[in-house]
Amino acid sequence: MKTAALAGLTALALACTQPGVAASTRPLAWSGAGPYYTLDIDTPARQLSATPNLSDLRVRNGAGETMAFAWVETALPPPAPQRVAAHLYKVPLPPADAASATTGDATPRQSWIVDTRDDNEDLLHLDLALEHDTQGVYTLRIEASDDLQHWRTLQEDAQLVQLQALPQVGAAGTLETLAERERLSANGIDLDNVSARYLRLTTARRSAIPPLVSASVTRAPHRPAPAPLEWSAPIAATNCEETSCDYPLPRNTPVAAVQIAPAEVDTIGQVMVLGQVDTSRQPAPRHSLLRGSLHALRLKAERSAEHAGLAWDSAAIANVYWLSQAAGAPDLHSPPLRLEGATWQALRLETFGPISQLGRAAPTIRIGVRQRQLVFVARGAGPFVLARATPAETSAPMTLDALMPGRAPDAALPAASAVVAPAAASAAASTPTATVAPPDSATSRTPWLWAALLAGLALMGAMAWSLLRRPAAPRADEGT
Repeated sequence: MKTAALAGLTALALACTQPGVAASTRPLAWSGAGPYYTLDIDTPARQLSATPNLSDLRVRNGAGETMAFAWVETALPPPAPQRVAAHLYKVPLPPADAASATTGDATPRQSWIVDTRDDNEDLLHLDLALEHDTQGVYTLRIEASDDLQHWRTLQEDAQLVQLQALPQVGAAGTLETLAERERLSANGIDLDNVSARYLRLTTARRSAIPPLVSASVTRAPHRPAPAPLEWSAPIAATNCEETSCDYPLPRNTPVAAVQIAPAEVDTIGQVMVLGQVDTSRQPAPRHSLLRGSLHALRLKAERSAEHAGLAWDSAAIANVYWLSQAAGAPDLHSPPLRLEGATWQALRLETFGPISQLGRAAPTIRIGVRQRQLVFVARGAGPFVLARATPAETSAPMTLDALMPGRAPDAALPAASAVVAPAAASAAASTPTATVAPPDSATSRTPWLWAALLAGLALMGAMAWSLLRRPAAPRADEGT
């Protein structure tokens, strides 16, 4: 009887201590007045979904009712980019930089103006050509203007790299000719869809002056700016082999950028970035290199799947570095590498020689993800939660125009916002006061039901304690 009572008490205690929000839901925290709310689907929210496209996510109120919602679709068909030559002019230093050059900073500096020759399109990329035999690492400040009078800073420390590998001695004792793929160069600068007629480039303090020869820009018709990048914490390698290291990725994470950080200063090398895909659910790997040599593409295209249903998709080739500078200047770090937003299970860095060329310890990575957003109407009483739909769920998202009748196509999203709160957040913080309806009879009975349940739990606990303390009755055969 003792055992049965304890088992029943344990089962009831476990049932009662389960959180009111199940593992397939997360509470929402609020800011602003509704009824429309804009919800950012960040990393914790993506983990809630069972599908990479997040199609099973729903918003529910305290009564379990699904709210009407629409996805904010920012992934428009990309316009065809066009790479065109730009005019490059040497100009005097800006006044502020010229003044600092005369007050103790004797390092020679230089500025250039890049005329993009168009102010109605978005600038995606700037490519700068250096003299062929140049070797060095240079730092530039990038500014933008539409009238040559008012300038806004785009990047403070954009970096140009052009280095040549040392000659190698061949089997016959002669110096081998260096192939183009053995030159480390990073002469392109991402401009993140900025709209500007002119760009101004100015060498940073203590940076050498790069021998620029020409400039070109890649531009495309204007479209809404992409969602900002959400950067992860540093991710360490879980497995390293002679020429590669593997890194786990969170579920449902479309990788838009990756930052590779060597563990030791004065490290530079070339790596190939590959993503692991499940070929049983996705098409075969495309081996689509964003940047890199044809030699590497042929090499990786012959790679076979290491496990049934899994394969490595070549994504990019990048120059990775962490270099110190003299005279106390800030260290140089390789910029983030932009990717296509594929959803991978893991990421691999592979070198064209021993992985130890990147340091005695494996580099760490951080991944950048474009946030997705949805807009929903908060109806009824809270707490409101982000939930995973059941397989039998028949609700579907609406279009933003249908959800918000009368909204202009280019109008801003609702200012009131919601975010996925920590799992321990209280229900009170999850309830938007502007949209809470008067509690219905079922809701008003909830405190009494909890009180009755807790009283029953206390009674069963007292019964179990009494049973445990009661001395056992003597058996009939004792004392005979």
